[in-house]
Amino acid sequence: MKLQTSPAVLLLLLGTFCGLSWALNLYDECRTPDDQQGTCVLLRSCSTIRELLMKKTALTAGERDYIVKAKCGTQGSSVLACCPFSRKLPTRFGVPVELPKPGECGAMLSNRIVGGSVTHLGDYPWLARIQYYKTNNRYGFHCGGVLIHSQYVLTAAHCIEGVPSSWIVYQVRLGEHDTTKDIDCEDDDCADPVRDVLITTYVVHPEYYKQNGADYNDIALLQLAETVESTDYIRPICLPTADNMRAENLTGKFATVAGWGQTEKSSSSTLKLHLQVPLWGNDACADAFTDVRLDITGTQLCAGGEKGKDSCRGDSGGPLMRYVASNGSTNRFWFLAGVVSFGLEQCGTSGVPGVYTRMSEFTDWVLETME
Repeated sequence: MKLQTSPAVLLLLLGTFCGLSWALNLYDECRTPDDQQGTCVLLRSCSTIRELLMKKTALTAGERDYIVKAKCGTQGSSVLACCPFSRKLPTRFGVPVELPKPGECGAMLSNRIVGGSVTHLGDYPWLARIQYYKTNNRYGFHCGGVLIHSQYVLTAAHCIEGVPSSWIVYQVRLGEHDTTKDIDCEDDDCADPVRDVLITTYVVHPEYYKQNGADYNDIALLQLAETVESTDYIRPICLPTADNMRAENLTGKFATVAGWGQTEKSSSSTLKLHLQVPLWGNDACADAFTDVRLDITGTQLCAGGEKGKDSCRGDSGGPLMRYVASNGSTNRFWFLAGVVSFGLEQCGTSGVPGVYTRMSEFTDWVLETME
């Protein structure tokens, strides 16, 4: 017999049902309802539970019972579930990969760099939009990301840990330009349809934390369920793997931010926008945030600070990019300099930059996590 129980009802049951076995804390060892060794994790971090909640068909009585009995505790308002991990939340994916090389990554149809304007079709083909399942059969895009490999997307940790506990990180959309159209066209050229790819799992940086409204080590890596082939409209960006690129002093130089202005709380544009922004030194950036008592560390990068121009043009979790020559070459490609992290609530405030996760400080973590 099938039970017509929606994911929303099951999430409500998980939040209200009481039991003696729910005295565990995050990352405690536990036994799953089918008596496997498990770890007590945030519900959305458990792919076993997530797949059941996202089923297109009705749940069986056994599946419904499994979900309810999987609850092992709470952390604040978030539900914890006993997930059949052989270890705690994965710190790496364990499948050796090779990053794409410049030319395979970082190339797009044109390389226009202008301020505060609508992009052209095919610009920044590595931009991703992250979709969440939000209960009551509702879905929404609330963060951005950046494709770095055929099966991996980078985003901000706060786009995983900072969203409501009932949201499930569901899939990424690639190849988007105008969010109101099924097929994007410019003059006589039309792009391929967007590609939606399910997220298999993710790893949040183990030292991510939030303090005084700021996010630190704000980076997460999403693994996709399918391999994404490169096209003119979907292509990875390059990472700064060369030592000279990682050591480069970026103060006073320029970078580009692009996206739809999406955050975990709002969305402001139907068209992909881009903007060139100046990069700040960290001391000057720290001075700009003195009044709100925020610390700026070496793992962060600041950019913007011009009135009305900021990462409002980009997305939380989206890319801050530089168009530069690759190591030992005169050819220029797009490299990832940062990931949009946070700023003042009133973004685009004169004299106060946006804050990004500095990619040169996390390239090794990305490589280690992927491999």
